[in-house]
Amino acid sequence: MKKHSNQVTLAIGLALIVLLAAGNVEAARDPGGHTRKGVAAAKSKQWDTAAAEFTKAIEEQPKDAKNYSNRGEVYKITGKLKKAEADFTKAIELKPKNADAYLDRGQVRLREKNRLDDAIADLDVAVQISPRDASARRFRAYAYLQKKQWQKAIDDYAVAINRTRGIDVEGRTRRGFAYRNLKQYDKAIEDFTKVIEAAPKDIEAYRRRAYAYTLAGAQDDKAAADLKAILELKPNDADAQKRLKALQAKAPPALRAKPKQPLAGSPGDTPAARPTPVR
Repeated sequence: MKKHSNQVTLAIGLALIVLLAAGNVEAARDPGGHTRKGVAAAKSKQWDTAAAEFTKAIEEQPKDAKNYSNRGEVYKITGKLKKAEADFTKAIELKPKNADAYLDRGQVRLREKNRLDDAIADLDVAVQISPRDASARRFRAYAYLQKKQWQKAIDDYAVAINRTRGIDVEGRTRRGFAYRNLKQYDKAIEDFTKVIEAAPKDIEAYRRRAYAYTLAGAQDDKAAADLKAILELKPNDADAQKRLKALQAKAPPALRAKPKQPLAGSPGDTPAARPTPVR
């Protein structure tokens, strides 16, 4: 789960660097052209150059919050979390109503050990300033998952999912996980089913739904169908083989002899999953 969160962070960071200095930066706001140069370097993933250019921009305009945010994004992407946090903190001091800076600092704290409460505090402010920001809700939901505060995570994912065009694979996967932990298996199954619709070759989505069917009770036939779908995609999947064998051993003899039925919604019938949108 953390790996995927970091991938989303990277994508959002790149987008924000462009956003913060998009278009033609006026000469009065970028006298040495260092912001523009930093953005160009960041687009090319020349992180050291980007950081150096944003540092020069800060030296020329130390009261301009955007370059602290820009440099903080570079530090965040490159894993220099302490430096990133310091830059976002400065950006907040200079522009206290900057929801993006709180979101960014919250992401940094989310990646650090034992900083979940600090991360949530920052994300709370980001949501207060910008209640409809799907990214702030998404990262706060992720923090709630880490704290096992399932209902709070569900509430935030609901906002993020509703603000996302198409099927939100990441949001529904994680919300389904939260529902499952609250033993709301029907809702978990609904979310996992949506993920499968968007990504019909996602083996783990079938595995999650199969497990939810098993926990829900009296749905072993549906769980078995999902495990068979996994084996069609990955014939040597040991976990699916083991689980399917256990389910078949539980089934009444008459049911074990049933001919194989075609799976509804065979892989490849629906569009591939859309990447998680970034701000």
